[in-house]
Amino acid sequence: MITLLRKLFWFALFVIFTLGFVTLWDHGFDSGKQFTTDAKSEFSDLMAMVGHPIKRPPDKSDEPPQ
Repeated sequence: MITLLRKLFWFALFVIFTLGFVTLWDHGFDSGKQFTTDAKSEFSDLMAMVGHPIKRPPDKSDEPPQ
């Protein structure tokens, strides 16, 4: 059980640091307020990508050629 909690902790820490790095890399650092605003926009972009299912075209590989 402790191992699972430790792995979840490190995964959460990885996600937080990755979000911070991406925010700094894309937007730079002007002020603390601007950083939090940019981090919120990056987080909402991430949730927009994760929240929607992937749209795949219908499979036509089994249809006979025309």
